[in-house]
Amino acid sequence: MKNGKRKLSVTCGLACLLKDREGILDNYDSVSIVCGRAIISSEINAKLSAMGAEITSGGMHIQDIKGDILQLDEGAVIDADSGLNGFFVIAKNDLVVKKEGMKRLGEVDGLIALGTIYYPDSANLAALAKVSGNKRPYPQEAQVVLGNHPLESLLANFRGDKAHIWVSGGVTALDKKALQDSRSRSLTISCSHLLCYDNLNAEYGDLITCTDRTLVPDGYEITGEINGPELALYGPRIYVNGNLSMEEKDIPSLETIESVIVNGKASLPAAAVAAFRGKGKAKEYFIFEGRFIDINGFEQFSHSQLEVSAKKAEKITLHVNGDLVFDDDVTAEDVECIASLSYNGTVIAKGPVRAALASKVKTGNGFMGDPDKLKEMTGQSIQDLFSGRQSNGDSEDSHNTNINLGTYILA
Repeated sequence: MKNGKRKLSVTCGLACLLKDREGILDNYDSVSIVCGRAIISSEINAKLSAMGAEITSGGMHIQDIKGDILQLDEGAVIDADSGLNGFFVIAKNDLVVKKEGMKRLGEVDGLIALGTIYYPDSANLAALAKVSGNKRPYPQEAQVVLGNHPLESLLANFRGDKAHIWVSGGVTALDKKALQDSRSRSLTISCSHLLCYDNLNAEYGDLITCTDRTLVPDGYEITGEINGPELALYGPRIYVNGNLSMEEKDIPSLETIESVIVNGKASLPAAAVAAFRGKGKAKEYFIFEGRFIDINGFEQFSHSQLEVSAKKAEKITLHVNGDLVFDDDVTAEDVECIASLSYNGTVIAKGPVRAALASKVKTGNGFMGDPDKLKEMTGQSIQDLFSGRQSNGDSEDSHNTNINLGTYILA
């Protein structure tokens, strides 16, 4: 084993930690697990607690599993032919249970769903007693379709004699021919959200039942989330069903269109506000100064990086979701180029730099301090805490193991 402290960092959707037969955890001084859901045996939980392990999870189950683990992949369906007796089942995605599969569901040792379990509304709910996760009923007489779909795709894949299509997500109905086809086949569609043009909704809206309906003015070309330069790729009137992001250099692209509607957030530099408001509107706005930098994970700023922007009098708006470290050579003058700082995580900077940043913090959630204070709180230096997240984390001298997976199983 290499000298020095070793850290195991695991980032995953599901962490299933049941047995450490090979003594893998004994090779590490510290363990950090960030996951959507964790299943941990009492034995491993005691071991991790003794190590002072850090576990961040959307849901944690301390559970001793006796049976074998069976993983169900995307698109799995539980029906009369599913053999689940004696298994502990992990559904990594949404899962559909047919009426005839409810009995099979009752035979499992347990089931944890990372997505949602869809079951017939007439089913005996006793079978769901061993199920952990989101549960949602669907009409038993309907054909069930998961996800978001264009109407024409639903019709092309429709099979059987059922007259009701039940969609767990949204339906996009922009094709008049598809709506005419639905009516001629006497089909009804249920969904959580409908995107449709005004005129088509007025004529065919009764075919689709939904909890939320977005109507687009006639004559607008519809697109999803886009950036400023992409505006020129569409027609004169654009409906953005998502977010729009622009930089100062993108302002001329507004001259190529007549109107824009953003059904989401418009992130705009302050210099673009007047031009944008003259062309359209958005559901939500984020106005920033200069250049916008969004940091997710780990970032390290040096004097040479910031000095260039400071000399150019360039302004930077920083959003940090993770860790941001200012090197020791960064000066208070260097950070004058930072217009504002919002962070959710950790910001590390020496005293003078931290003082210069204090007035620039717009929102802060987490820890903002100097390296010495952080070491006093955690017992670890900056190098110890963040070496595995820097670009050289995979180098020969690294003592950390970093694992990024959909599912991490130790059994």
